[in-house]
Amino acid sequence: MASLLQSLIPYHPFKALYVLIVALSISLRAPFWFLCLIPRFLRQHPSWTLRQSFMVKLLSVASHHASLVRDHPHWSLSPGTEKERYECIPPSQKDIYRGVLKDREIKPVEVGGTWYPTVYGPSDAKRKAVILHLHGGAFVVGDGRKSDLGHGTALLTSHTDCWVFGLQYRLSSNPGCRFPAALQDAVTGYQSLLDRGIPASSIILSGDSAGANLVIALLRYITEYPDVLPKPKAALLWCAWVNPAVALKPNPCTGNRNHKTDFLQDAFAEWGVRAYAPAPVDATGPYISPVDYPFRCEGVPMWVQFGEVEILADAIVQFAEGMRGIEGNEVEVHEDKGAPHDIFLIGGMLGFKDTTENMARAMGKWLKEKV
Repeated sequence: MASLLQSLIPYHPFKALYVLIVALSISLRAPFWFLCLIPRFLRQHPSWTLRQSFMVKLLSVASHHASLVRDHPHWSLSPGTEKERYECIPPSQKDIYRGVLKDREIKPVEVGGTWYPTVYGPSDAKRKAVILHLHGGAFVVGDGRKSDLGHGTALLTSHTDCWVFGLQYRLSSNPGCRFPAALQDAVTGYQSLLDRGIPASSIILSGDSAGANLVIALLRYITEYPDVLPKPKAALLWCAWVNPAVALKPNPCTGNRNHKTDFLQDAFAEWGVRAYAPAPVDATGPYISPVDYPFRCEGVPMWVQFGEVEILADAIVQFAEGMRGIEGNEVEVHEDKGAPHDIFLIGGMLGFKDTTENMARAMGKWLKEKV
């Protein structure tokens, strides 16, 4: 009976009723959670502030319910509040979509993106590098615009001498947008920068969570097809979701040693991977779950960041060590003590401002040595 009711939640009028009930429930329970977290010994982590503990708790509950509602985000290529900073990108006419990117159903389409802090101009090519950033959100939420990516792009622009282009790739929560749609869009975005006359030696790939997964996939694609796309200058991986296939197993998050100190929930992770890689797509393959598939990426130094107490910590370390074990690879690992998942994207909201600033400062110093 419970499974039947759960299957009805994504559809109206059940969705509207469920959202209303959940909103009322959270508003009633939130004060109780806050009071319970006042004693430090009851918080998820001894170093966390009251705000951090409360916000992680609130987000964990919200992400669980969001995965049950499974809303389809509105896909729009209109500039909106980004105005002239927003840019539409048609799929490339060049033969750059090969191998895993060739699909009978999923074809390259026009995508969009937002420039930070201002629109990039031709005269800027001689002065600054460009960071192509792919946002997180388990492949099912997010859009790369300021309301979604503002915190992360502020960190990048404040601690590097770079422009940032936040790509709005297709979300698999929308019909017809499963794998390899997002990876096709990543290739489209990368090629668009090259078409502007920006040399690959001035392009840095960046991604958080699922976006970092896409960066790894894009790097793998570039190395597998060296005649298609040139290698970028460097790659920044923030809390990379390197093992989505694990979400298909029982208790992928609640069974993790860091479950109490992170907001990721079983249902949310499962929603993401089932939408992104539905059967017959193999979620265990190297382009989707790269943790067990290290590859040679010589000439592209990687910055691999993760939170000490996040659910993905062990998997990220495993991936980084695997990449380090291949001759020619250069991997810098940065661990943020006491941090949960993806503080790059939402650290400000969660109350980890100092941690994110220190993290970004360390990245900027590292990048300055490499670029």
